Amino acid sequence: MTFRELSARPWRHRPLSEPFAWLPPEGNTPARWFSVGEWHGRIGAWQQQLLDTPNDSDSWRLYEPDPIEFGAALIAIWERGDRVVLPADNQPETLSGLRDAGVVLGSSGQTPEQMPSTRLPSRPPRWSSEPLPAVAVSLYTSGSSGDPQRIDKRFDQLDAELATQASLWPLRGQLVVSQVSHQHIYGLLFSILRPLCEASPFSAQPCRYPETLHTWLRCCKTEGRRIVLVSAPPALSRLPEALDWQPERAVLETIYSSGAPLSKGASDQVFERLGKPVHEIYGSSETGGIAWRVQQRGSAWTALPGVEVRHDEESRLWLRSSHLETPNQWQRQADLIAPTDDGFELLGRADRIVKIGGKRLSLTAMDRALATLPGVERATTWTLQRRDLRLAAVIQLSPDAMPHDHRQRRETVKRLRRALAARFETPALPRYWRFVDHWPTNTQGKLSAEIRQRLFQDLEDRRAPRWLGERPHESGWRIILEVPEHCIYVDGHFDGQPVLPGIALVHWAMQQARRLFAIDADFSGLERLRFPQPLLPGDRFEMTLEHRQDDAGASLRLECDSQRGKHVSGRIALTARQELKR
Repeated sequence: MTFRELSARPWRHRPLSEPFAWLPPEGNTPARWFSVGEWHGRIGAWQQQLLDTPNDSDSWRLYEPDPIEFGAALIAIWERGDRVVLPADNQPETLSGLRDAGVVLGSSGQTPEQMPSTRLPSRPPRWSSEPLPAVAVSLYTSGSSGDPQRIDKRFDQLDAELATQASLWPLRGQLVVSQVSHQHIYGLLFSILRPLCEASPFSAQPCRYPETLHTWLRCCKTEGRRIVLVSAPPALSRLPEALDWQPERAVLETIYSSGAPLSKGASDQVFERLGKPVHEIYGSSETGGIAWRVQQRGSAWTALPGVEVRHDEESRLWLRSSHLETPNQWQRQADLIAPTDDGFELLGRADRIVKIGGKRLSLTAMDRALATLPGVERATTWTLQRRDLRLAAVIQLSPDAMPHDHRQRRETVKRLRRALAARFETPALPRYWRFVDHWPTNTQGKLSAEIRQRLFQDLEDRRAPRWLGERPHESGWRIILEVPEHCIYVDGHFDGQPVLPGIALVHWAMQQARRLFAIDADFSGLERLRFPQPLLPGDRFEMTLEHRQDDAGASLRLECDSQRGKHVSGRIALTARQELKR
């Protein structure tokens, strides 16, 4: 297939009967193709919505999970000569900081109940003579070391990166299936813009679960269709061994991953189960793509075509690239690298040197030391400023090493501190510990500043649970929590054996539901809610939440389970929030 730059408006030049997107099978409904002509109708529908929506600026804030509708809205905005602002997600905390970033489009800030039941009718698009905007899209960094920062991308930057990828790994009409969000630069480039510029179809739905991927592979095998999988470390690290991948894996053509380096163990596991190596892309929202690697060939990174890399006497990475805002200038990065015969190795970041107790400490060295200890699969550390500057650690443990109560947790901390004491002075050892079974990341695959704050929120708020991660589950969420030993709710309850009151669990469930489902509702009552046994300080448990809306009204299905068994089961009735009259 021929590559066309975005500046050539490739969306105008494809045959209307050509497949544009693949609608995967759902229940008894077989898979089918969505044509370019049908998609043009969606562009026309969005153009009409833009005409009907007052906007005194040239910016539109777009959050739309549906890839077909997202792509149509994107083109409709560009055809007006306007720019697109992409929030990372539609969580209330994210949207509160973007109130002045343009008029809202799509489902940004809307709950499922507020979403329109039908979309605007399709209509023929109107191709404009307006020039494309100076800024194509504005995105936001992951916020790994502070508040997310806005980054503007011009069309020439996007076209340069898309052309590089097309020259290295041409799609050749293969079906692109994505497990990442197109609200971020990696997902936008690989799962929306590359198919658009290379005339390849993409999946009309994101592939969130490994079971879904397994089903789609089987379906595409029957259809004789080959798949390019756009993924990230969180999804690739969770391929269940119980699924038989062998019969379907020949359908896969290429696997991409970005957002963070994939561990060698996870890379080998993907290769074993899916039969294809993972092509990892190293870069950032600011720099665009920098380098790539396949770990089955070696650990070194190879610079992308047109990207120049060098290092200074401090081993800092210097970069010159057409993907940058100023393409002809060398720019110093925070990453440390070591040159090799076939590329370079990543050594961590230069900004990870801290002083604790008057002693200089490399957080990278601490992370590496932790990662070598028995039971530790992944680790990272950073500083927390409380009464003094102390170290906090997030540790991903293997299932057999995971503590489930206060005694086990205390013993695990002692074991890790003893092992580290042979290499580091006592004041430099981590003071605050969080043990997770899956690496907690945002939709960009990053351990963002917001997630870091959530992991240690209970230190500042004695009413908060100890949050240890979450993941989607069918129509809801599963959240891993612990009862903090210092939790204010256990004070005064059975001095001989403090317990967490059931009403505190209900309160925590409502807090998590408002954040995860963006519901605007209040507690109304309990429906068949049972508390078979109490939770104790230090207990680790899984909270499962499902938001339901039926003829009886809105409710939350709540389950809480730990290694000791079930602690809560039932429903919380919700009522619409009433505005107070003045």
